[in-house]
Amino acid sequence: MNNDSNNSNSDIFWTEYRLDYLFDNIVQGKRLRKDDQVKGNLPFVMSGTTNTGISKFIGNDVRQFPANSITIDIFGSAFYRPYKYGMGDDTGAYWNEKVSVDKMTMLFYTASINKSLYGIYDYGRKLRSTRAKSLVIQLPKKIESREPDYRLMSIYIRAIEKLVIRGVVNWKDKQIEATRDVVNSD
Repeated sequence: MNNDSNNSNSDIFWTEYRLDYLFDNIVQGKRLRKDDQVKGNLPFVMSGTTNTGISKFIGNDVRQFPANSITIDIFGSAFYRPYKYGMGDDTGAYWNEKVSVDKMTMLFYTASINKSLYGIYDYGRKLRSTRAKSLVIQLPKKIESREPDYRLMSIYIRAIEKLVIRGVVNWKDKQIEATRDVVNSD
């Protein structure tokens, strides 16, 4: 960790954190050919953004990765996983067993990872978990320590969630009003 900075417009202090500091488990998946996949209930994650990288639901006996973790594929696309899943060798799983981090904080991590990795990796330069360990992301930190400010991240994501819900409700209200106008105009 290094590079402390403070945005002069707020009391939020930001610093860089290496992924291997945030996650005590960084594991690359194992190859499972499509022809060998058996239909089942376990989400199987591969590279890509379609369906958040879930290629199929399988019944194979593969390693299951824990809920409340993040996957990052070879192209640098990160997704939060609130459920158990299996994954192919083009994806890595990231989680921490020593520090309990809530869903909202994990969503903040995911957004920061996506921002940091955007446009860097492609077919010519693939990201592997061994390389990802030293990658850094910007997170708010507690003023009194070097630790990430988990509370702030969680509150922030909850606020964003409420704004999105409010936006959807406003949009729906406008749709209902427009429908009423059409019905009443006859």
